[in-house]
Amino acid sequence: MEYIDGRLQAIIPLQVKPFSHQAVPTITGSPVTNQAGTVLYGYYGMDYRLPGGDCLRMVANHNKGTVQLFLLTNTPEKLQQLPGERTASLVANAINHVHRYRIRADSYEKPLTDTQTAKYELASQCIANLQQLLSRERDITPDNWSAQEALRGDIIAILDECSAKNRLLANNPIISEGELNRILFDAVKMAQHYEFNRFYQVTRIDQLDFTQYDADASNSRPSCFVWDSELHIGQDEEALNDTIRVICQLYGLNPAPALTIPANRFKRLALFLRQLWHDSRDWINHLTIQHQPTETINTNTRLDGLSITRIKPYYHLRGLEQIGYKKLDDLVAAFTKQRIAKLTAKSFQEAIALLTNLENGSWVELPDQQVIVRIDNEIVVLHFFVEKHVYYPLPSGEDLFTLSQLSKHHLYLPERINLRVKAFFSRLPTFFFQLYEHLYQLIAYDLGNEFIYHIHSGHNLVESKPNTPPPHLISLQHFLSKEGVLANGQTLEEFVKTQVATSRYVIARENHPPSPPAYDNPLHRLLGVVRHIAGFFIETNEKNPIVGTLAMAAYAYGAGAVIAPEMLTKLLQKLHLNKLISGIKPTQELGKWMSHGATAEAISAAVTYWQTIVVGGDLDQFFVKAATVLKDDPAEVAIIAALALSLGYGLCNTIPTFKKEKGRFPYFNYAAFGGKGGAALYSTVMHPGEDWLFGSVKWLLKSGLTLAKIVLGPLAEGYHYGYRKGFLSGLKKSRSLIRYNSRQTLAALGDLSLALTTVPLLEMGSLFIHVPFLGLTGLLSKSLAIMGNWHLLGQALLDFSHWLTNRNYLPGFRLSPLYGFNISFKPYVKNFWLNNSLNLLRIFTLTPVALFKNLILLPTIDILSFSIRLGLTCLNPLIRQLAYTAGTSLIVAALVWDNTAGHLFRLAANGITHSANWLESLAGFAKQGLLAQIQIRRRQLHAWAFCKEDELLHEMHNNNDNDYFIKDPMLLEKLEPFPHDTTRCLLEVLLDPDEPTHKKKEIDLSLSDMQLGNETINYPPLFTDAQFPNTSGGENRSLVTSYL
Repeated sequence: MEYIDGRLQAIIPLQVKPFSHQAVPTITGSPVTNQAGTVLYGYYGMDYRLPGGDCLRMVANHNKGTVQLFLLTNTPEKLQQLPGERTASLVANAINHVHRYRIRADSYEKPLTDTQTAKYELASQCIANLQQLLSRERDITPDNWSAQEALRGDIIAILDECSAKNRLLANNPIISEGELNRILFDAVKMAQHYEFNRFYQVTRIDQLDFTQYDADASNSRPSCFVWDSELHIGQDEEALNDTIRVICQLYGLNPAPALTIPANRFKRLALFLRQLWHDSRDWINHLTIQHQPTETINTNTRLDGLSITRIKPYYHLRGLEQIGYKKLDDLVAAFTKQRIAKLTAKSFQEAIALLTNLENGSWVELPDQQVIVRIDNEIVVLHFFVEKHVYYPLPSGEDLFTLSQLSKHHLYLPERINLRVKAFFSRLPTFFFQLYEHLYQLIAYDLGNEFIYHIHSGHNLVESKPNTPPPHLISLQHFLSKEGVLANGQTLEEFVKTQVATSRYVIARENHPPSPPAYDNPLHRLLGVVRHIAGFFIETNEKNPIVGTLAMAAYAYGAGAVIAPEMLTKLLQKLHLNKLISGIKPTQELGKWMSHGATAEAISAAVTYWQTIVVGGDLDQFFVKAATVLKDDPAEVAIIAALALSLGYGLCNTIPTFKKEKGRFPYFNYAAFGGKGGAALYSTVMHPGEDWLFGSVKWLLKSGLTLAKIVLGPLAEGYHYGYRKGFLSGLKKSRSLIRYNSRQTLAALGDLSLALTTVPLLEMGSLFIHVPFLGLTGLLSKSLAIMGNWHLLGQALLDFSHWLTNRNYLPGFRLSPLYGFNISFKPYVKNFWLNNSLNLLRIFTLTPVALFKNLILLPTIDILSFSIRLGLTCLNPLIRQLAYTAGTSLIVAALVWDNTAGHLFRLAANGITHSANWLESLAGFAKQGLLAQIQIRRRQLHAWAFCKEDELLHEMHNNNDNDYFIKDPMLLEKLEPFPHDTTRCLLEVLLDPDEPTHKKKEIDLSLSDMQLGNETINYPPLFTDAQFPNTSGGENRSLVTSYL
C-alpha cells in the first residue's frame, strides 16, 4: 500500500498493465423508483492490445460477480476455440462440451502422465468424429425429423464410445474416470434433451463458424468480430477461467500459475484449503490495519430517482505501460528501469545459461518474439509483438487472471452485498407492481386488441394508428433532434439501426435462438418441474454409478429399517451383513426425530442416508463448491436459504397432512420442501419475465380469451354488423376456432401422453437399470483391478509419503490479532447532544459484543487452530511412515504377484468392463431407437396442430445485432475504446441540469486523433461521423448513441 494522489491505495502488481482503463460512475435506483436498490450502470473498464489488431476488453461490472470479457478480433477461427454454449447447433454444442476437457487438460501440471495423455487423445478423437457431422447437420431441413433423430443418435453413440474407452482406462487402482466422465455425461444429457429448431435450418453462424461470413456490400470496412462473455458463459467463473486459458494459448501469453490445475483430486483439495487459509489470514490482517486504503466516493441523489455514485478505486494498477516503443531496447528499459545491452539466443535453455551469471536487468532476445529478463534475481519471460514497426509488450496470463478477480475483490464488494440485500427487499413491491403492469398490458392491450381484431376480421377495418413511443422516449427524441443528432422525422430506433448497420462490429453469436417451448400449458410445465426435481436425484447417481449404487442401497436400508425392519433383518442375515442389523434401531429413532408417521419417517431416514453417501463419495468437491459459494456470494445464499425455510415452514404448517408428519426437528423437512421453491422465488423476484408464474397466468388468460372469442365473439360481431353479416359470420368463426383449438388440445394431450412414455426409458431406466448395472460392474472391475495392480498401489503410497513433507506446523501458530476493544467516539451528526447520545448507545451495544469476541469467540478459534496444528504435526511422520512401509511392502510383493495371479485379475477386470460396455451400447441403441420414434411422433403432432402459429412465433424470434444493442444500450458504450471522455457522453448531457445546451459539445474520436505517444488505436469508433448543423465550418462530430 502506498500514498498516491494524497490517499492510501492498495497496489495491484502487474507485469503489463492495460493500455487504458477507467472507472465509470455507478448509477442506482433510489427507493422511490421502480428500480429501487438496483445497479443500473457502472463498471471498471480495461483494454489490452493483442497481436493482429485484436483487443481484449475487461469490464468489471459493479453488479456482477465476475468480469465481463469482450474479445475483438479480425480472425473468426479464434471464436471457435472459446468456451460457451452453442444453443442453435447440437453438434457444435457437443464439440464445445468435449473441448472444455482439452482446455482443462492443457492446464494440468506438466508433464502429463501416460493416462492423462491417453484421455486427451480420446477427447481429441471424439471431437474429430463429431466435426464430421457439422456439414451433415447443416443439410438437415427443419421438417426432416427422422434425419434429426438419426443425427442425435450418432452424436450420443460417439460420446458413449468415448465414455466406454475412458471407463477402460479407469481399470486402475489409482485412476478414476475423472473430469472427462463428468463432461461426457453432461454432453450426453444435453444431446438427449436437445430440442431442434422447428423452423430454421442450422447455418455456419449457428455453429459459431464465421470463416465464410460475408459482410454487407454497403460496409466496405473489414469486419471486427465481438465475442461477449455474457452471451456465451454468463457468470460462470470456471468458464471465465477457461476463456483466459484459451486466450493465453491463442496469443502465446505466459499461462497463469493460478490457473494451473493439479490432476490429483487430493492435491486440488489441498490447494483449495491452502488458498482459503491464505485468504482468511489476509482478511484478518486487513481488519487489523488502522489506516486502510480508502476510496473517494461522491454520491448525488437526483429528484428523478437516480443516484449517481462516483468512486475513485482504492487500488492502483502498477506495471509496464502497454504503449508502443520504437525500439525493443526502450521496451525492456521501461520494464527493468535500466539500460543494458541485449544478448541473443536460439532457445530458452541457452538464454537461461547466459543470464545465470549476469546482473539484474540483463536480458536475452529469443526468435519467437519474447524476451528473457533477469530482474530481482528471478527469470521473467516477457512477450511482445510488433505492429507498424512499433513494439508492444504483452500481458501475462497472471495479469489477466488478477484483473478478472476485480469484481470479487475490488472496493465494490461491500456495496454489492448491501445492494443485493436492499435490491431484493425493495423489489418485492416492485415485483407485484410489474406483474400488475404486465397483466394490465396483456389484458387491456394485447388480448383486448386481439379480441377486437377477431370481431372485425372479414369486415372493412379502420387502419390502425402507429404505436406511439412512451413519453420519455418522445422527449429524448425531441432533444436529440434539436441537437442535430437525429435527422428530420427520424426515430430513435431507426437511428440506432442505421448506426449499427454501418458499424464494422459483428456480434459473435448464433443467427437463430432455440425454438420456444412447444407447449406452455400447466400440465407440460408441471411435468417439466417434476422431471427437474427427479433429475436432481437421478443425475447425481448417474454421474458416479458406484457411489450412486451405494447411495440407492443406503436409501433402501433407511426406508426398510422403518417400514419393514423384520424383513430387512432377515435379508441382512442371508447376505451375511449382520453388523448392519444394529443400525436399524438408530435409523428408526432418526426418522422419528425428523418426521412423524411411518411413511414420512421412512422417507426422511432414507433421503438422509442417500444424501450422506452422495456427499461422502464426493466430499472434497462438495466442500469446495459449498465454501466457494458461501465465500463469493453470502448475501444471495442467505436470502435463498431464508426463503426456502420460510416456504417449507408455510407448506408444512398449512397442509394438514404435512403438519401431522412434523417431527421433533422438522427443519430438514422445511429445507427439503422449500429448497427448489426458494431458489425459484428469488429468481422470479430478481429477474421477472416469462417465468413459470407469469407464463402460467398468461396461458390461462389466453385460454379465457379463446373461450370469449367462441362464446361472446358472435354476439359482439352481431352488435357491430347485424345478424346476417355479423352474428352468422361470428358463428362461422367460432366453429372454425373450436375445430382449431380442439385439434391443438388433442395434440397437447397426445404429446403429454408420449412424453410420459419416455419416463420409463429415461428416468426410471436410468435409476433402476443403468445406475445399478454400471455401479455393480464398475465396483467389481475396480476391485479386480486393485487386486491385479499391487505395484501401482504401492507406488501411489510411496508418492503420498514423499508428498507429505515432514513439516512442523507449530511455529506458524499465532494468536489472533483481533483481540482488543475499539469503541471510540465518532462524529455522526453535528448536534453535540444527539451525537453523544448516539455514541453512548453504540458503546452500550458494542461492549457485550466485544466481550464475547475477546473472551469466547477468539479463544475458541485459537485453541482450535493450535489443536489442528498440533495434531497435524504429530500425525504427519506417523502417516508418512505407515504409507512408506505399506508402499514398499506392496512393491516387493508385486514382483511376484503382478506377474502371476495379478495378470489374471487384470484380464478379468478388462473382460468385465468390455462386456459391460457392449451391453450398455446395445441397450443404448435400442433405447435411442424407441425414443427417436416417440420424438418423431411428437413433432408430427405439433406440426399438425401448431404449424401456422409456430411460423409466426419463430419469425419474432431471430437474433440480430440491432436487438443485441437495443436490449442493453449500455453495451454500445462498452465497445468504445477507453477512456471515455465525459464531454461526449450523452448521459452526462442529459443528466446535467446546469450546463447550457449550446455548451454541450461532442469530441471527435476519429482515428487520427486517438494517438497516445507511439500507440495507435486500431479500432475506429462504433458509429460513423455526421455533420452537426450547429458547428462552425462544417466540423464533423462523432455520433454518440451509447445511452439510447
